[in-house]
Amino acid sequence: MLYCPPPLTGVLGNCWLLSALAVLAERDDLVKKIMVTRDFCPEGVYQVRLCKAGRWVTVIVDDLLPCDRHGRLVYSQAKRRQLWVPLIEKAVAKVHGCYEALVSGRAIEGLATLTGAPCESLPLQAFLADRENDIDEDLIWAQLLSSRAAGFLMGASCGGGNMKVVDEEYKSQGLRPRHAYSVLDVQDIGGHRLLRLRNPWGHYSWRGEWCDESPLWTPELKEKLLPQGSSDGVFWISFQDVLKYFDCIDICKVHSHWSEVRVTGSLPTLADRRALTPTLITVLEPTEVEFTLFQEGHRNSENSQRSPLDLCVVLFRTTSSATPTVGALVKHSKRQVRGFVGCHAMLEPGSYVAVCLAFNHWHTGLDVSDGYPGYVLAIHSSKRVAVEQITALPSLLADALVNLCLAKGQRHEGRQGMTVYYLTKGWAGLVVMVENRHPDKCIQVMCDCRESYNVVSTRAQLKTVDSVPPLHRQVIIVLTQLESSGGFSIAHRLTHRPSHSAGLHDWGPPGTNHDPAIDGLTHGLHSPRPI
Repeated sequence: MLYCPPPLTGVLGNCWLLSALAVLAERDDLVKKIMVTRDFCPEGVYQVRLCKAGRWVTVIVDDLLPCDRHGRLVYSQAKRRQLWVPLIEKAVAKVHGCYEALVSGRAIEGLATLTGAPCESLPLQAFLADRENDIDEDLIWAQLLSSRAAGFLMGASCGGGNMKVVDEEYKSQGLRPRHAYSVLDVQDIGGHRLLRLRNPWGHYSWRGEWCDESPLWTPELKEKLLPQGSSDGVFWISFQDVLKYFDCIDICKVHSHWSEVRVTGSLPTLADRRALTPTLITVLEPTEVEFTLFQEGHRNSENSQRSPLDLCVVLFRTTSSATPTVGALVKHSKRQVRGFVGCHAMLEPGSYVAVCLAFNHWHTGLDVSDGYPGYVLAIHSSKRVAVEQITALPSLLADALVNLCLAKGQRHEGRQGMTVYYLTKGWAGLVVMVENRHPDKCIQVMCDCRESYNVVSTRAQLKTVDSVPPLHRQVIIVLTQLESSGGFSIAHRLTHRPSHSAGLHDWGPPGTNHDPAIDGLTHGLHSPRPI
């Protein structure tokens, strides 16, 4: 059966889903995995298999589809009156509560929902705050070529993210800003770097260089890349123009013969070791592994009042004991306020522990009467691995962030014997960790972040004072972007001094070592840990 790509009428604004479906239309095997009911059903009942927030679900839908007064489909449709596109769209709307819940999104979400495969996003624009981190065009191009060779699915986001967009300029070039496109092909031919894109609307094509009427086409190139002529909404575009007009390319890593394991757990609003669920992974032979951490879906109407959590999955070396400790850092995802994050690792035989983190719901008054927010950790591996959820040690969070800071933090030397580590870039906020190597002196540390905004602190305050004991390390504060929809700013000022005795002296309440106090709710994250 030939699956035709879906055009979109433009009414609903769910091009993130339709562009993903347009990519899938190139792969009959993947569409068949989604459509459990593959033949026309006279009773009008169909089963659709989706991956919602990391969980596989089979959705039952009928064939009553939204139409206008002329009997035409209002939302998505496929050529030759095929039903698979509007049925999948209806199934996605059902799991999220309604059609309106599908408005706005990114192609990467659609690809993850339809395939359940690990996905990653390649940024094409340098963030304004990271001007020194230039985009490596050659590396991105190499990743696109290798992804195409591996048969991965790809989607591109046009004129979104951090880009400054002039709508008229985009439209004059035949592009639609804040719109998702499908990436159908990637070719390095005759010294030209070209991508073939599809607009899921089925019309509006690129008018710049390498458009269908471009004089750059030679008969030889046309024969190789346009053997069947032009097609509505499908066009070739140079890689340089993609870098100019698009903000990211999403890659869905569909592997044919990999193993898949999914575990669930909770993301507590405090350092509650009873609610933490680290995952022990035992590797018996060298393997390639993809980790994807999903949070509970925030498109659902019942969760509409909760902002997305900041997510981070971190992988450490460990021992194979009953209560494994956190060892050296192996790999980590970015810490982002998004529906899911992921990372890739090449693992040698041994034992590893994966720790799932989120902090921007601490001290926000989030109602947890029905339990902490949940997560799904998907583990895809080229060779089989043993996966087991284990009991967390009381110091799990503290040890995880300490080792993370030691491996990835920006290191600043203070007074002799003291080092401060900062995690900032790519961490949706700030982590401050202090190391006291003095054998007989405490170090008093005052951290003032009160000029920050749209952030939440794991200490419930933006100013902290601590006395770090000799030969100890302490996570002083974790600041996290509170809401993904708005900007945030981090400002911190650190003051420190040595002391021959414990206590805060004139910096805090008498007889205390920490202000605010480190109680049972924060002890597992902020208590000093021996070096």
